[in-house]
Amino acid sequence: MSVGGGMSGGLFGGGSHAAGSLSLLEALGESDKQKMSAALNRLLANNFLVKERDRETYLFLRRHREAAQAFFRFLQWDFILDDRHEVVYVQGPDSAIRRSFTRDETIWMLVLRLIYQEKREALSLSEFPMTTLYEIRAKYDTFRLPWVNVTTLERLVRLCARHHLLDALDGDVRSDDCRFRLFHSWIYFIDMEEVRALTERIERYRARKEDDLFDEMDEETPAD
Repeated sequence: MSVGGGMSGGLFGGGSHAAGSLSLLEALGESDKQKMSAALNRLLANNFLVKERDRETYLFLRRHREAAQAFFRFLQWDFILDDRHEVVYVQGPDSAIRRSFTRDETIWMLVLRLIYQEKREALSLSEFPMTTLYEIRAKYDTFRLPWVNVTTLERLVRLCARHHLLDALDGDVRSDDCRFRLFHSWIYFIDMEEVRALTERIERYRARKEDDLFDEMDEETPAD
């Protein structure tokens, strides 16, 4: 779904209820309609927008919060503009981010969410948690998870950057010294209940793999 540059007619012309809900959008000047169209399409595509990454669009949406909220209410989506964490987040009626992640993506997201949670507790709200590739690899080792190859790593970093979840602060994301700045959008991307559930699942997976290893060792140990 996308919003056309001319924000009259079409989607916005469907009945009195729609017209009433979206009148704030229709009242925008032509320049602001173009800016709103770009902002709405950005959110429809990626769900998140962080002030640190796109200050101009964030401030525009904050100024026109009611108009943006009316648009997403019309779609039956949630629209959250979190001034405290300076994040905009939208969510469809299925109560989930609108894409299916692969196993590698899911594990990567969980690991980064855990690191974000651990780091932010020692920081003020104005600071962003920082981590390095070395710390991410160490977390994988903690859970005894297989590390990703270089191609997958670069894809995962691009995925998180596109969703305004992190910034790579150094050029070579393959280096253990590469630093990543983690944005507060992680709060909405994966909530702590899901983190706990997924952590328990990984722990069970690790325990099962250990049991399999012990079984193999028992089978290989000759009887006296």
